Amino acid sequence: MKTHLAIPNKIGFIATFALLTLILSSPSYANTDNTGDITEIIVVEGKRNQANSEVTVETEKLLNIAGLDHDPLSSVYSMPGVVYAGGDSGGQPAIRGSSPDDNAFYIDDMPSGYIFHLFGDSIFNENIVRDFSLYPAAFGSQYGNATGGVFDVQLRDPRNQEFSTTLDLSLLKTGIMVEGGVTEDQAFYFSYRRSLIHLFLPEGEELEDDDGKNGLTVIKAPVSDDYQGKYQWLVGDNHKLTFTVTGASDVGGLNISETSEAGRVDPDAIGDLKIKSQFDSQGLSWQYYGDDQKIMHLTFGHTIEKTRESYGQGQFIKVETEKYDSRFLVQIDWLTAHKLIVGADFNYSKTDYSFDAIPYYCTDHDADCDSRKGTRIQDKDTLTSQTTAIYFNDIWALADDWSLDMGLRAEYNDYTEQRFVHPRVSLNWFASENLTIKTKAGTYSRFPDVDTVLRKIGNPKLKSPKAKHYALGFEYDINDIWQTSVDLYYKDLGDMARSLDNNDVNAHLHYSNDLSGTAQGLEWVVTRDKQDGWYGWASISWSKSDRTDDFTKTTTEYYLDTPLLANLVGNYQLNDKWDFGLRLTIRSGAKYTPIIGLHNNPDHMGHYLPTYGELNAKTLPIYHRLDIQANYKTHYYGNNVEWSFALLNALNNDNISGYYFAPNGKETLSDYKIEGEKGLEMFPSIGLKVQF
Repeated sequence: MKTHLAIPNKIGFIATFALLTLILSSPSYANTDNTGDITEIIVVEGKRNQANSEVTVETEKLLNIAGLDHDPLSSVYSMPGVVYAGGDSGGQPAIRGSSPDDNAFYIDDMPSGYIFHLFGDSIFNENIVRDFSLYPAAFGSQYGNATGGVFDVQLRDPRNQEFSTTLDLSLLKTGIMVEGGVTEDQAFYFSYRRSLIHLFLPEGEELEDDDGKNGLTVIKAPVSDDYQGKYQWLVGDNHKLTFTVTGASDVGGLNISETSEAGRVDPDAIGDLKIKSQFDSQGLSWQYYGDDQKIMHLTFGHTIEKTRESYGQGQFIKVETEKYDSRFLVQIDWLTAHKLIVGADFNYSKTDYSFDAIPYYCTDHDADCDSRKGTRIQDKDTLTSQTTAIYFNDIWALADDWSLDMGLRAEYNDYTEQRFVHPRVSLNWFASENLTIKTKAGTYSRFPDVDTVLRKIGNPKLKSPKAKHYALGFEYDINDIWQTSVDLYYKDLGDMARSLDNNDVNAHLHYSNDLSGTAQGLEWVVTRDKQDGWYGWASISWSKSDRTDDFTKTTTEYYLDTPLLANLVGNYQLNDKWDFGLRLTIRSGAKYTPIIGLHNNPDHMGHYLPTYGELNAKTLPIYHRLDIQANYKTHYYGNNVEWSFALLNALNNDNISGYYFAPNGKETLSDYKIEGEKGLEMFPSIGLKVQF
């Protein structure tokens, strides 16, 4: 769909002028005539700082995708070029051949630690997400610390209404939200949700698989929860002051016995495994809306992230990070047909960490982490990092059918002691009423993975990974309801972490920046706007991603390389009460490194470790999953009620996310068992939402 520069400051004037013209031309309008009679004066006033309290049309569509439990952010896996990094069991999204660690997350314009729980669902209540944007490549200069993609989540403003309460309940989670006005210009909401996965995994019982009990006992049932809250004050007609709180946590625990598969493979893991991660964030935002599209936006944020993992015989990892963020942006009209955006970002983080663990010096591009096992080590230290950045964007309407966005981002990090100047440019050509052609390019960088730069188990001198992005897109409006688009992209990745062999002269540093890579692809999307009750989209994409060891000059396909990916999403509204949806995903299997044999565990007599073949030389079976859903809206005792009925993986396909050595205590070097890690089985779900 064609996009032109908006001129919101003139909308009020145009609307007023049109309204007055209509009134003046009406026969019933009484004006000042020869008799001198004056009957009425109409004054139309508006406020620039209106609350953005309603969900956008596009986000509303994402909420209704089948099988997502009304989670708009999980819809990202229905978009071209996006796959789960951990299969159906969860994990962060991987975008267009980049690692999940290459992504950046923003909530209300502030960087966030994470926006997805351990099991893959997002941390947001569906009732508060106003807009959700994914920038998979060549994003603008306002975003930093990312070489993959950017997730930009905008939470809606509170509605100034009578107090209302919304209850959500499904087989997967339950939640409550309270919202209402406090004064004429102040309102708030608060949401809290808690998962119900623990109801399916009772504590104290040994788990079972297809072969019976598997030696794993739940000692802490997995629970995830999250909360969001906003308090907003519309000050006068031009100012908006907002206080926001956001947080989430995940916790779970298992006992790994010596009879379990994990215990037989790695006796160091025998014992209680406990995991807890959480973050709590507070933000303060001031926005000013002036004349001639002038906007100023100042935000402050404070976040505490905590991770605690204990396992085996006294091993543990404990990390606590405190972050302070501030961002300032000014937008003005200047010169002729130019819009200028200037901003500054400041981030300070302090990470206190301690551990007593056996480290494995490897990355996601190593075939065998077991072979890179270190000796048990203890440490306690503090890592501080400060990043300062300034950026600008000049959006220039070159002509009626051309627009140019030129950007530059300059940043400095005191830990890596690196300075970057990242140029970014986007050129749009509105070739016709129906066709738009877009081309974009830019350079990017991010902070290294923390575990690769720690003093004892990493390389403190490691550089930041870098990337160059190029993208070319074509958007065509077939008619009033059908649109199609084609996107081509190329990413050049460099200075990524490579694990060092024990015989390397710098083996004591464990990692170097000698890994590079590329990612390229083509994506085709067809969308249909809502008409006659139904809407949806279909996409198909081809991609190729690889990594190159710059020391050995060996190039290998990346483990998340997924050459073909197809998605189909459809929704149909039968009447005011019933609507139906489906989501079908089909994709090539990801790459994996095959197990070609066993060898004796050098640290534990009588135990075996798998021997791996060529890195990422094999391909998993084709993945396909169909989710279907029906929603029913009604009223009980004057309250709005919505029922949701979903069937996940309706075809019950065994989607394999990898293969592993499955010891049973009877294996030998020549007789052993390899099993596939299956994804989600067919799963029915029922949800209920009540508003009163």
